[in-house]
Amino acid sequence: MAEKVLIIGAGISGLSAGCYLQMNGFETAIYEMHSLPGGLCTSWIKDGYKIDGCIHWLVGTKPGTGFYNLWNELIDMKSLIITDHEIFFRCEDSAGNFINFYNNIDQLENELLAKAPEDIAVINDYIHAVRKFSRMNLPVPKPRELFTLRDAFSSLRIMGPYLPAIKKWTNVSIADFASRCKNPLLRKTIENLFVPEMSVVFAMITTAWMNNKDAGYPIGGSLEFAKKIEETYLRSGGQIYYRNKVDKIIVESVNGKSKASGIITSEGKVEKADYIISAADGNFTLNELLEGKFTDQKISKFYKKSLPFSSYLQLSLGVDRKLISEVPSLIIPLSKRVYIDPSNTINEIKIRIHNFDPTLAPDGKTLISAMILTREDEYWTNLRTDNFEGYKKEKKRIISEVIAGAEHRLGPLQSHLEMSDLSTPATVIRYTNNWKGSFEGWVITPETGLKQLPVTLPDLNNFYMTGQWVAPGGGLPTVMMSARGVSQIICKKSKKKFITS
Repeated sequence: MAEKVLIIGAGISGLSAGCYLQMNGFETAIYEMHSLPGGLCTSWIKDGYKIDGCIHWLVGTKPGTGFYNLWNELIDMKSLIITDHEIFFRCEDSAGNFINFYNNIDQLENELLAKAPEDIAVINDYIHAVRKFSRMNLPVPKPRELFTLRDAFSSLRIMGPYLPAIKKWTNVSIADFASRCKNPLLRKTIENLFVPEMSVVFAMITTAWMNNKDAGYPIGGSLEFAKKIEETYLRSGGQIYYRNKVDKIIVESVNGKSKASGIITSEGKVEKADYIISAADGNFTLNELLEGKFTDQKISKFYKKSLPFSSYLQLSLGVDRKLISEVPSLIIPLSKRVYIDPSNTINEIKIRIHNFDPTLAPDGKTLISAMILTREDEYWTNLRTDNFEGYKKEKKRIISEVIAGAEHRLGPLQSHLEMSDLSTPATVIRYTNNWKGSFEGWVITPETGLKQLPVTLPDLNNFYMTGQWVAPGGGLPTVMMSARGVSQIICKKSKKKFITS
């Protein structure tokens, strides 16, 4: 009889774990609080437009590369239609000056030197690192719990040439790297490569992937990508129970040792199994599902001291216009400052013009979206709970003011508006239960470096965690690899040879 594994959460990590375990002969079931797969990797329909909520680029879209081969274990990558953007984003100022951050290294170098020659030293540092990382092909991942001395030497042989640069730039944040710039527009451009607290090495490696055309966008968007993994999982015999939130992990004492042995759902359903995997929110798993009983000083300190990604508001507009001449992503100044919440008033906005994906809007029309970062998750959650009419009024106000502030640059929007939508941190928490409404897990900062949290917990057997809360940096490849690693560990414990087909 096959050993049974219960997985909490049908995000990309939970789905991936289910696929790998089904491949290796386990009986699995996934319990998911939402009605759809993907977790944060999602899309939704409103007024004839498909609003995409996750993928800006997917690492692993170039055939033959390491991540491509890993994704191909889960889905048929040839079934994806990939588009590679020429420009990562354009950063503009109020005087009409702009910098195009090209994905091609040579074009990028020429653009930066032409627009900010006074910052040649900063530009050379970035371009030199990107050129080096563009030659890097990461080894097939193996969880550190299973690493042997031979694995260590093999990884060192592959990664050795890149380790000094990785170490150097991991210790520098994007904000600190940008602060070296004399040119204010270049400084703003670099600050917007990703979140400013993140190590600049992340941006450098991402540019290298873009240059190699290994980080394209899959046409159809995030939910369609998640559904492809769901399809693989269901076809392999796995089961998913949607609208089934898990309230508790059952822990039993066996020979004086604690062992995870099942779950209890919010509807009172009890399900027993040989192994339990949480691919759900880390804080909820530790402090609610396990009642805070299986943490240690290291884990507690990480949750208290380390920086999670912020939450966000996502503004989406459907307009009866084609913005043909615009790049896919741009940062523009607003004609008037817009108050968002108690700690956030914006005078510029980073928007995406989704002309590159014809599945997101009807013919001749355009989906525009913007991600506005905030750490006011409690403000938005409390406002929605305590004053729902006020919550709706605030959302309507922000939509109106951002539209008015962007029309000087994008042309008429309000008169062509067919759809508007604003999700908030309260929305993220309602549908994903992610701690603080975070859009990923932990930010890789100079302080955290490339450290990972353990996938097992002290004094608790047969339980594993996977996903963004044990793998800092977040992103879809990271959580997929985390699930793959946990599946390898379970196979090892069950004396199975790990297979991927």
